[in-house]
Amino acid sequence: MIVQDFYIPKYGWSVRVYYAVTTYWTERIMKDLYDCGCRSYSLRQAYRNLTEGNLNTGLTYSNFHDRETVMVLSLTSTPEQFQNSWDHEKGHLCRHISQASGIDPYGEEAQYLSGYVGQKMFPVAKKFLCEHCRKELGC
Repeated sequence: MIVQDFYIPKYGWSVRVYYAVTTYWTERIMKDLYDCGCRSYSLRQAYRNLTEGNLNTGLTYSNFHDRETVMVLSLTSTPEQFQNSWDHEKGHLCRHISQASGIDPYGEEAQYLSGYVGQKMFPVAKKFLCEHCRKELGC
């Protein structure tokens, strides 16, 4: 597993991303989700997702008030599946920031935000997009 933290200054938003997650990391991630404000149904759903150990899954929880997000990407079966999970969860993050910040989800600002988030995540994400690199990581 790899953990990446980054900050989006324009929106005052903190993000923690867990990559290549297995069930081993459930308790650590649950603590971060709880600290981020995740409660009740959402927390139970996250626990179920994390303990099932399924490949090609993920979750994104955002606290709009505190402007912080926890994103989880499980192990994936192929680089293509990683790309799919990455795009999916990145989409949730960008939509949450857009919603909290009053950004038109159909406008240019939303697309620039998506590109910015992709650039911030790329240094880690690229390791899961290349089959050779994935093997080096033990995926």
